[in-house]
Amino acid sequence: MTTTGIVFDIQKFCINDGPGVRTTVFLKGCQMRCLWCHNPESMNLRKQLSFSAEKCLHCQACAQVCSHHSFVDGQHHIDFAACDGCGKCVSVCPAQALKVYGEEAAAEKIIREVLKDKIYFDKTGGGITLSGGEALYQFPFALELARLSKQAGLHVCVETNGASKSEYYQQIAPFVDCFLVDYKATGDKLHKTLTGLSRRIVDQNMALLNQLGCAVILRCPLIPGYNLDRKHFQAIGEMVEHFDNITHVEILPYHNFGSRKAREIGEIYTVNSDMPDDAQVEQWIEAISRSGKIKVLRA
Repeated sequence: MTTTGIVFDIQKFCINDGPGVRTTVFLKGCQMRCLWCHNPESMNLRKQLSFSAEKCLHCQACAQVCSHHSFVDGQHHIDFAACDGCGKCVSVCPAQALKVYGEEAAAEKIIREVLKDKIYFDKTGGGITLSGGEALYQFPFALELARLSKQAGLHVCVETNGASKSEYYQQIAPFVDCFLVDYKATGDKLHKTLTGLSRRIVDQNMALLNQLGCAVILRCPLIPGYNLDRKHFQAIGEMVEHFDNITHVEILPYHNFGSRKAREIGEIYTVNSDMPDDAQVEQWIEAISRSGKIKVLRA
């Protein structure tokens, strides 16, 4: 039986999603609601309409095929909550101001596309990375993608927030070469405030991956004013010392790319933080390196 899922992007020639040159497959859906999410279009499993206001010609072609579009006092309004992502409005927009995030695809089709670049994977030690959203949110689909990838001789990485069911990690582990696990915040209360979920299950799954002997790259988004302090750096270092399956740490400095994308899908983006300069990032790398005595890289 064909296994299908909802994918919102496939990016080729990625160099920051695991070793070597990689193709990253982005799956829709996530159980967390991180305030700073740079892929807000990935949170919901359903297909979502995106609107770039600066491209709109106000031709009103979209309103002629869909009642969820209206034009009042020269402004283009969209009822995003009512939209089912059918794409009728996208097909008639002459300015390409509209697009839909999310497309249903079969696992076999995805792997055939990924394998077009196998020559680059073989030369660089790269492969496929499953990401999101949360890569394991659509678990049967992710499991089949990992299984088919390994069957095809690909190096497989899974990027995860660590909050999926423990049995999911156990089942997919035989087909994964490396997990890229996010360390988003220190302390259960702050983690819940920033992501919507307790970090206890994340800690439990980190212990499980260590028990299973799975290689882990610890990825740490750093957002000034939200999760950036000495206590957080120390906790990252302590985690590295505690789990011997962590190969290295990668920090992900804050950027505000999610702000525009959130606006375009009708969502509100609340984070108010400055993007760090290179000197600040180097200071963070040095501080974490001292805390954990492990290699720290910028992703």
